[in-house]
Amino acid sequence: MKWLKKSSVVLTSLVLTSALVTGCGGNNAANSPAGTAQPGGAASSGLKPYEVVMVFPDAPQNDSQRVQDAMNDYLKKTYPEMNMTVKLNPIDWGAWSDKTNLMMASGDKMDLLFTADWLGFQQQVTKGGLLPLDELLAKYGPDIEAVEKDYHGPAKRGGKLYGIHTHQELGGAQGVYLNKELVDKYNFDLTALKSGKVEELEPMLQTIKENEPGITPLVAPSFPLEAYYSSTNLDSIVSIAAINTVGTAADDYTVINSYTTPRYMELAKLTNKWYKAGYINKDALTPGLDAWKKIQAGKGFAFVSDMDIIADMEIGTAAVSPNGSIKAGREMLQVPLNIDRLQTGKMTATMYAIAKSSVDPERAMMLLNLFYKDKELLTLFNFGIEGTHYVLKDGQITLPEGKTTDNVGYYHDIMWQLGNQMLNYTRVGEDPNKYQNYEKFNEQVSSNPSRIFGFVFDPEPVKNELISIDNANKTFVDGLKSGQLDPEESLPKMLDKQKAAGADKVLAEVQKQLDAWLAENGKK
Repeated sequence: MKWLKKSSVVLTSLVLTSALVTGCGGNNAANSPAGTAQPGGAASSGLKPYEVVMVFPDAPQNDSQRVQDAMNDYLKKTYPEMNMTVKLNPIDWGAWSDKTNLMMASGDKMDLLFTADWLGFQQQVTKGGLLPLDELLAKYGPDIEAVEKDYHGPAKRGGKLYGIHTHQELGGAQGVYLNKELVDKYNFDLTALKSGKVEELEPMLQTIKENEPGITPLVAPSFPLEAYYSSTNLDSIVSIAAINTVGTAADDYTVINSYTTPRYMELAKLTNKWYKAGYINKDALTPGLDAWKKIQAGKGFAFVSDMDIIADMEIGTAAVSPNGSIKAGREMLQVPLNIDRLQTGKMTATMYAIAKSSVDPERAMMLLNLFYKDKELLTLFNFGIEGTHYVLKDGQITLPEGKTTDNVGYYHDIMWQLGNQMLNYTRVGEDPNKYQNYEKFNEQVSSNPSRIFGFVFDPEPVKNELISIDNANKTFVDGLKSGQLDPEESLPKMLDKQKAAGADKVLAEVQKQLDAWLAENGKK
């Protein structure tokens, strides 16, 4: 799962999901039709045929029907006792929120639904659009439980589970990509970056600026404030609300405004300084600008962003980046400056749920469970039909001879959405050990949980204030993160506008809910 800045998307979904109604149609496990599956996952011999409708975001694929047919042939051959087929219902990203909200409000039949905190999961639960999954999971989800049993807490609401997390990397790492050719040319000493401080880049940026005309020292978009600040310094909760983890006691649960910490001002001033020095490209905020294309064209040196997850992730340790090198078309080094803690938000960022309108939730859970154990079924969904949409080369996925991503008929990169990613093939050019690296990295992340792992904030009481704060931020945030605004002048103005939009009310509500959660869990 790629790291994304999702606060504005979350706020938008607060509005879009208002169409949901509590009484949307459907049945729960207790009133499913006769002949449903028996406890333990076994199916009765008289199980009626059932089509499981999967709704997920994806660009249109010309061969979706062919892949769906192949999946159904496989299900019939391999799991005849389940007597089920699947219907793939991809919805383009641009229409996702409108269409799924309308489908829920109308009670359209849906079984498995991709969901996430940044796609309105909280509101889907609040408005009654999703089924509780605890009993279904216990009966029909043994392969889900084998890998996800420790990570269900963040998807629980009112003590009940409403989403199943995709088994994938449990966090990310943020740092800096560097053009290896230029690092070698100037014999840059990267050991200073072992401090984890992005400030140590400055002498390198200055050298590139002075000696390499036409090369941007720090390519943007993606800046220290965007890709590095929050994960390194905060346990973020919602919008501006967070716990400051720098220089505070481990049992300090004070909710603060994330824009008021000393570290935010330090990084904002640094970015502004670099912008004025000409280290950051002036067109950084141009819509659609692709930073990787600048590096690919040989016009960029450094790029602050999420890192590849490789075999050994250690703060300040440089290594060749497999995916970064592919994107750049040249060898790129990556230097992690931060490794995530285990965060609640990550566990609700990629999930599948079962819609209230499902007629047979048992069969929906059975199918979902298969994606956590059956490599062949998962491969069909992710890559299509072997020989038609892909071939295997030395155990990795590549396109058939003469085919391109545009004409092969079924090509997408949504492997992060579904099931057990550790079952997936890698593509040619990726590290063949990518998923083994994920497993090792997960041990590292899970050993360092957030102070408030498992806490879920309900934004409903302050949803209007959150929207107003988001609107107040729009005037300032992009300019601050790109270095184009002086934070000593602009940040106080932004904080005043946040306050007028209801920031104090939001922080008080978050603190209230957090204190209640801490008391319930014996932490306070």
